[in-house]
Amino acid sequence: MKQKTKAKRLSAYLLGICFLAISNLSCSKDENSYSSNLGNGDVSGIITDDMNSPLSGVTVTINDVDISDITDDSGSYSLKSVPIGKHILSFSKTDYQTVSCTLTPKQWNDGTANISTSLRYAAAKITGRILDAQNGKKPLEGASVSIGGDPVLTNSDGIFTISQLPLDNYTITITYSDYTPQTREIKVDDFMDGVVLLSDILLGGDEILPGLTLSDLKECTPWMYNEYRGGRNADNYPQFDWSVDYMCTLDMIGNWEEQNEGTTMRVDENKSEGPDLDNLNTFIYGRKHITEDNKIMTVFARTHQGPAIWNVMVVDLSDSKPQAKKLGENISFQDGNYKNFVFDLSDYVGKDIAIAIGTYYSGEWVQLVLRRISFAPSAVNGLAWLPGTPINEELEELHLTQEMVRGTMPNERKSFTGITTYDGRKDRDEYVWAYRDWNKTGHVAAFWGLTSITKDCDVFTNEGYTIKTRGGNGIVSTSKAESYLYSKFAINDSNKKLTLRARNFGDNATFFKLIAITDDMNVKYLQPNSESNVAELTEGPDGTIKFRHNNGDNSHPENYGKFVFDLSQYKNKNVTLVLGVYKGEENGDENKVTIYDINLN
Repeated sequence: MKQKTKAKRLSAYLLGICFLAISNLSCSKDENSYSSNLGNGDVSGIITDDMNSPLSGVTVTINDVDISDITDDSGSYSLKSVPIGKHILSFSKTDYQTVSCTLTPKQWNDGTANISTSLRYAAAKITGRILDAQNGKKPLEGASVSIGGDPVLTNSDGIFTISQLPLDNYTITITYSDYTPQTREIKVDDFMDGVVLLSDILLGGDEILPGLTLSDLKECTPWMYNEYRGGRNADNYPQFDWSVDYMCTLDMIGNWEEQNEGTTMRVDENKSEGPDLDNLNTFIYGRKHITEDNKIMTVFARTHQGPAIWNVMVVDLSDSKPQAKKLGENISFQDGNYKNFVFDLSDYVGKDIAIAIGTYYSGEWVQLVLRRISFAPSAVNGLAWLPGTPINEELEELHLTQEMVRGTMPNERKSFTGITTYDGRKDRDEYVWAYRDWNKTGHVAAFWGLTSITKDCDVFTNEGYTIKTRGGNGIVSTSKAESYLYSKFAINDSNKKLTLRARNFGDNATFFKLIAITDDMNVKYLQPNSESNVAELTEGPDGTIKFRHNNGDNSHPENYGKFVFDLSQYKNKNVTLVLGVYKGEENGDENKVTIYDINLN
């Protein structure tokens, strides 16, 4: 049973079931009965599920006599030769809540009685693992996990499972000894195939930001790059576009939503009994290494309702006792037009910090819309490209500055996929969940930075993530990229070779470059080595790689072209790799690099 089906079951239940009794609650009014022998009769009825559909396989039992039956495909049952009088009937089926109904003497009519009811689906479960922050993150045995009834305890692996649940909203409370209790909110839409699998929960650490301990902040998503964008509508195309809507892949807490205008921090009114202007209510957060090259953060934002009371909180992760500190006074902001807000992080140069941007609860429901979060040596002017020094004249049109290269944090992953497992093409509102699923799968778009210069990308193609050129003629250039991906890696013996598996489409060749840039701005155009296996592969002008390979799909990864690059020359160095696509020949087509995966080994 899929998530949405179950959610519909819950909705039908709330609208259509007038009465449901659980355990020994009565399905009808309990009346005084008389005990004289009135002979035997028959009891029958129809059992339905919580969508009012007939439910077969339900065991119907009269508790005080040895009589039972099982419902057929029409949901019907029949109990014969039942002593006329008062009885308790039980209705049970695996994965459904057991219901008990009272049959009273007044319900008998000419030796027959009808008892019909509904059973509610209740096979959902919530499971997760609790780790001990005070004991090296070892599994925490004996922690108490409750949703309001009897608690369950974690086992020796720190794992708990709460089973036999109806699909519903839940608040989970975790307690252990004198550790600070934690809660988790579960929404009905969080259940996938009837299961919610929570991320590991760290118990025993002091809370620094609401719901987050020091260990949480040290392991949260790194903000490796100098720019993150939100919103699904084109704005100053192609620098911003819905298809590069990647701010929503970052970590967030509270009531947030992805809107056309941007990634929106609302307020969660259930978190507080009243206004609270000291503790962030809803916020986006991540960790970042601050240098002279990225010490100025610019937040490009607007409001829908307001005024929004918001601010930026910073935690110095290297402090002996890290604390969350506000960057100045709270901001009260109400404006439907975007505005740049500049924050100086100079005090944290050379340090790893956690950054949180979010709203406070002032007693009113508000929306702070984040269009861009950017980092540079100076403030950003409107929607301009990030300020900085060009790497060299040849690469100036990349808008990738020396400061961006030096300020980018090394990627902690070595393996990336271009395949989106969550199909976001069905519904535009589903895009956000497809994007967020990238974090789980190691998607290239979540872990590499993307810059669209003259062309956007294709996110959800079955064959892989695609960067591409414009169609049409008169735009040929092997020096100006149409768009590119980039990431920095600390090269050692475990990742000194990059393997790209990719393909293109159509009769025309695609031109791309793999550019290697060190932190001292040494630039090289890398060519694939003899381990590569591509249908048609040659070196093009200006360091480009010209190829044609029209084979490979999600079911046949072995058919993709394989491009292998030797990175051993960068051992013990940081190197930024830029994968750009170029319009290398006059043709009317979009020319594509469709990525199945990228691996460094």
